[in-house]
Amino acid sequence: MTRGGLHEDGRSSAGDADSGRVAGAAAPGPVDDRLDQPYELCTPAVISDEVDGEILAIDLERGIYYVVAPASAGVWRALTTGVPPRAIVAGRDPAAASAVLDFLDRLRTSGLVRVASVPAAPTGPVEWAGGPLEVEAHDDMADLLGLDPIHDADDTHGWPTPRED
Repeated sequence: MTRGGLHEDGRSSAGDADSGRVAGAAAPGPVDDRLDQPYELCTPAVISDEVDGEILAIDLERGIYYVVAPASAGVWRALTTGVPPRAIVAGRDPAAASAVLDFLDRLRTSGLVRVASVPAAPTGPVEWAGGPLEVEAHDDMADLLGLDPIHDADDTHGWPTPRED
């Protein structure tokens, strides 16, 4: 119990979850820490570049390449350079946060991004029209992408022909 902002034992109630809440007001919803965390590309295992408006990312360890659709490229660039998702969705409708967090979850599950130690501020508005955020995984070249062009290439034919051991 509190009296005048103090608990009976004399501790302040200023930081209590209930302090300042209007009687009958709903408790705030759960806080999603993913919105405030910065993320970065999982280098050196993952590399990425932009080609004709699409982002190509390659997981060099697993030989899987990913294509990020042009409509999703702005969000990809922001997420992989440390801009927290909350900054990406600022001023957008509430569904934007869910879309960005779903996209982020797919990127993290695929091993493309990880939590970064230092957040970055957006350098301008993030390019995103608010549509679906898409990333496609392709493993059809996994055998080739996994080859070391110096050590695994056939001595006669060269890369991309694998050496037969």
